[in-house]
Amino acid sequence: MNYILDFIKQGGVIGYILVAMNFIGYAIVIWKVISIIVFNKTVQPKLTDKVIHRVVTYNTDHHIITESIRTEIELAFSPLTKGLTTVENIASISPMLGLLGTVIGIFNAFTVIAASGLDDASAFATGIKFALVTTVLGLVVAIPHVLAFNYLNARMEQEQDEVENQVLLRLGKILQERDCRNSEGSSNG
Repeated sequence: MNYILDFIKQGGVIGYILVAMNFIGYAIVIWKVISIIVFNKTVQPKLTDKVIHRVVTYNTDHHIITESIRTEIELAFSPLTKGLTTVENIASISPMLGLLGTVIGIFNAFTVIAASGLDDASAFATGIKFALVTTVLGLVVAIPHVLAFNYLNARMEQEQDEVENQVLLRLGKILQERDCRNSEGSSNG
């Protein structure tokens, strides 16, 4: 544990910023995974009926019904997408912060060389070490956040598509039954 803390400490302010971003990102990822699980157990089973009721009650045109279905599903899933932009931003900003640390570390190393020549290798090495530590931290933060964002984003799209397919299948049956009843009623009358 001390090794990790020492490693982060060597990254300076940039290292601490990256660690803070990492904790924030992981908290959001955990929150989103729990939200998806809860959504699947509580909201999604009722969602098909809710969407069909709302859409069929107020619309008769098939094109309007289809667009209304998509809108209703997007509204139902919108709470799940909150926070994903932050995870995406952490995934894209953290390597840049690591690169900033790299540039600062190399700059400091060359400043030492310019001031004292190559006589003091330890001072030169400090700048290079800072550069490498911040690069590593930036990548260590970015990689899992890229994976988490891509997974969560794909999962949400898959869930939305699944609900949309269920609604359209069920709606097709309802409209087919309605058309059959209407055609039976007109042929009997």
